[in-house]
Amino acid sequence: MSLHANDRPSRPSHKLLFAGLMSATIGSASAAMAADTSGRMPLAGAGWIALAIIAAAVLIAWAMNARAAKIRALGTALAALACFAVILWFALALGTGIVEHPKPNQTPMDSAKPAILWMQAGVALTAGVILLLVALRQFRNTATLTLGLKNEPERYGRVSRALHWITAILFIALIPMGIFGSMIPPSAWFISHYFVVHKTIGTLVLVLLAARLLWNLQSKRPELDPTLKPVERRWAHRVHAALYLLMLAVPVTGYVMTSLHGYGTYLFAWELPSFLPKSQSYVFWGLFHKYLLPYLIYIVLGAHVLGALKHQLIDKHDSALKRMVG
Repeated sequence: MSLHANDRPSRPSHKLLFAGLMSATIGSASAAMAADTSGRMPLAGAGWIALAIIAAAVLIAWAMNARAAKIRALGTALAALACFAVILWFALALGTGIVEHPKPNQTPMDSAKPAILWMQAGVALTAGVILLLVALRQFRNTATLTLGLKNEPERYGRVSRALHWITAILFIALIPMGIFGSMIPPSAWFISHYFVVHKTIGTLVLVLLAARLLWNLQSKRPELDPTLKPVERRWAHRVHAALYLLMLAVPVTGYVMTSLHGYGTYLFAWELPSFLPKSQSYVFWGLFHKYLLPYLIYIVLGAHVLGALKHQLIDKHDSALKRMVG
């Protein structure tokens, strides 16, 4: 996971912006979850939920790297609230009874999914508390962050930072959503709407990945910290490459799996065409999408986060996190 004398008048607007975002997000989600339990809720309702999640990711990514210090602190606070929103989502998932009574296991590995969701909820709670403490500390900062659009030799520019954090927030959100989605019985009234949200975010992650790769061709990435040891440099490159491959593999295998199974892929309320005929081979692709790739994500993403924290907190590379966040 950046005022001068004119800062004071801007504070109420920040509070109003935050209140408006949370009201819109919670209102959309509550209306969708409560509406029409017979299963006739329009898919557009799920599209609005997906849009609210995406809008929150965009706002957090922008605020975390804003010019003004107070707005950057607000961005960190919003990131903390996003973690707490995962806890709220998990509470709603518990309320469905599906976590305790999921659909029948397709493989022995399915029996571990409720425990994995509980662990992820614990991680979200811990991350939210830490981010909230960081935000409180940031509110005492007055430094201005000056960034260009393109990358610089020692840090990333605004475009790279926006693409990185929007993609990261959405990609991380997909992990618990996917696990719970694989536990939902086909008879659940909300299953179609749930997967509209899940598939919309997955499709957007693929689009953002393509945009990021194209931008890297236009703006060279900063070099790694010169104080890193050769073995650390090699592993940093490997972890980055693995993350890119996973961000490509997860939505692609999901699309292939659902298409071969005869289900549509959605971008908000619009169903995207399938170029693949129905086939029993969806089981093979499901092994990758539902089982192999999620565990690889835990390992690679965990290594990425722990590596960044090690450089910042243990190795005392003060610029480690500042390369990608204000």
